[in-house]
Amino acid sequence: MSTPLATVMLLLFLAHLGGFAWRGAKRREWYYLAPVATFFLLSSSFALLLSAPEWTLGEKPVYSWIRYAAWASAVISISWGAARFLERRRSGTTARTRRPGR
Repeated sequence: MSTPLATVMLLLFLAHLGGFAWRGAKRREWYYLAPVATFFLLSSSFALLLSAPEWTLGEKPVYSWIRYAAWASAVISISWGAARFLERRRSGTTARTRRPGR
């Protein structure tokens, strides 16, 4: 991957990390832990790709191992998000019917 593209991806993932962390802290919901973990791992992976691409673990770059963990975290995050969406849809709760501030 080219350095400019990796830099853009790092900035994108850091922006998402900050946004989800801020929103999770504001709303105090455990749901946000999964996307925060995912974007933390993705940010870490790209930071290592840019700063220490030669680091290896078992003949594979360390940033690859972290990216595998990010994929697993993304599966959990997306599954949790889909379950929340379906639960809200079943209960009839939407963004318009929720109480303000929640």
